[in-house]
Amino acid sequence: MQKTVLYFFILLFMGCQGHKKEPLPEPFSNYMDYGEYEVGFKTLFTNDVSRPSVPFSDWSGKLYPRTDTVPGRKLPLHIWYPSNEKAPLLPFSHFVDLITPQTESDKGMYSDSLSREIYKYQADELKGEKAMTHRDLDTLLHLTTNSSLETKIAKGPFPLVIVPNGSSPANQSVLCEYLASHGYIVAGVSLKGEFAHVVDASARGLESGVDDLQFALGQLLQLPYVNTGQIALVGNAIESSYCAALASRNKKIKALVSLEGGFLSQYEQRILNETVFYEPHSVSLPILAIYAPHPNISPDNIHGLDFSNRYFARLPEMSEFHFLNYGHFDAYVPKIIGEPRGDLEAGFTAGAELILAFLDAELKNKDESFQQYYGKTPSNKLGKSIDTLFILKGHSPPPNMSALKNLFVTKGFGAIDSIYKSHVAAGNTKPFSQTFYNDYKNWLAYKKDPDYKNRMRLYEMAVESYPNSALNHYRLAYYLEQNKKPTKAREYYQKADILIPLDTSLSPSLKLDLQQALDEVLK
Repeated sequence: MQKTVLYFFILLFMGCQGHKKEPLPEPFSNYMDYGEYEVGFKTLFTNDVSRPSVPFSDWSGKLYPRTDTVPGRKLPLHIWYPSNEKAPLLPFSHFVDLITPQTESDKGMYSDSLSREIYKYQADELKGEKAMTHRDLDTLLHLTTNSSLETKIAKGPFPLVIVPNGSSPANQSVLCEYLASHGYIVAGVSLKGEFAHVVDASARGLESGVDDLQFALGQLLQLPYVNTGQIALVGNAIESSYCAALASRNKKIKALVSLEGGFLSQYEQRILNETVFYEPHSVSLPILAIYAPHPNISPDNIHGLDFSNRYFARLPEMSEFHFLNYGHFDAYVPKIIGEPRGDLEAGFTAGAELILAFLDAELKNKDESFQQYYGKTPSNKLGKSIDTLFILKGHSPPPNMSALKNLFVTKGFGAIDSIYKSHVAAGNTKPFSQTFYNDYKNWLAYKKDPDYKNRMRLYEMAVESYPNSALNHYRLAYYLEQNKKPTKAREYYQKADILIPLDTSLSPSLKLDLQQALDEVLK
């Protein structure tokens, strides 16, 4: 009897051992200091029906046309969010397989295989050779992320962070998961070009991408768990300039992160300045500019953003695309996009922690962590991963155009003069932009300045602020002439004539028209 009982307990013990739960796989990025929340993930397939559809394309320009029965420009939104629900974690293949589908019905075997080929192709393009094998790709696809599919969202609302990338959600998922775990709604969106999926590095392309960002923002702000008053943008590579362009025209954006972005290059600054809405004076939000050694990237290229507090951080061991998931994948596929400069794990972590500290300071009014970077000199955050930290403080911006019009109507031009002088006294020699002077002049011209005295004073300000502008000198001369000051007017006409060949702000047609006008008055 005792042997029978003993045999029964042995079988019971072995049965229990057989049903013991296997430990759940850990995320491949588990060295990140994740926050208090689990991370949920879902995709919203949205359409901007006000614009036509565009075909998918790869970086080479090859088109992948599909029969499209859904009207509109497709803009899937990939959303990571805080959750209190533990659930199985997604494989990285889930994110890769969402690169090409543009509608819910697109998902499937065809799109999965195309998405995976596109992902492999892009890694090879960044490395400059066909190096990623299908075994390498399979290794990455089977990695475990820190996201669970469509779990219940935690009680919000939460600040919104938009992180655009052309291969969303596969390229920026680790940073998005990290921020979501710390209490942010984080959305990835693939901005598109004017006629195809890949963005265009041009002024027209930038305008198309900004329209995409604005549409995505409008869709996301309708979600009930989003804090509609706390919004930030994070852009890597050229997406940083798209983010800056949106921030310059939409004051709902409260903070901007340029993550080794082309925003700090002369090339992308030229593209930005070719667009209608962007100008340095319109950028007044705080900017965190994280950069790595690159011949075309320099903080000097955004020194002119006089109304923005700019926080700079140089990460010497990183590079442009190692700030994306490639920085993690180098441990699984060595040299996945080229030779790393140093410790990518430490560099990625340092960048992510700095971004979180910045967003906490700007969107949650919690600046304790951020002060550890910029609160004292030298910072205790300086080291191997971050070797440079500095701040360029911005001036307080003047009132906007509508407020300045109202001031003129209620208090006269003296109020505008006072604002100008107070800013100059505070060290801001250019409180108003060139565009402002032109637009305000046009507004005054309609029944508000019959004797030209206000416009004369307006362009005295313009010449003081922009002494190398031929057009400003010409206009001041004209208004002086209208006020019976011919000697002074001729002096400014002559100065304008000298400046024309040197004035790079003038278009060729405007330069020709201005030269003809000056030839006429000076003959």
